[in-house]
Amino acid sequence: MNYRIYSIFSIFIINIIMFNWHNQHGIFSLSIILWALIPLFGFHYIIKQYEYFHNKVLTEIRSYSAWVLFFSWITCICFSITMPYVINIISDTNSHYISLYILSPAITLFIATISAFTASIILLLIFRLLR
Repeated sequence: MNYRIYSIFSIFIINIIMFNWHNQHGIFSLSIILWALIPLFGFHYIIKQYEYFHNKVLTEIRSYSAWVLFFSWITCICFSITMPYVINIISDTNSHYISLYILSPAITLFIATISAFTASIILLLIFRLLR
């Protein structure tokens, strides 16, 4: 559980550094960083409850739902790092960028769900072929 809290804190620091390199500063940028971390906090809570229910760490649970949660967490980490920076770059060229700021957690969760589903299907096929 501690590694997830450390990763959320590390991503927060990385996003602050990336926003400081950009020309847009202020409380709005900080709120976007925090807004983009909502999927990670959500997955952290879901994984925490899942681990509590199984009384094991997520990486020790041998089920397809654990793989789905694991790949969702990894994808959310990747997109929580890159999404605020990409949206900040898009905001320079697009005047209708506020909807992207608002939808960034939903976009992250949607992409995480698709990647976790794809990874679990691939793992299921690999495990079936290895038997």
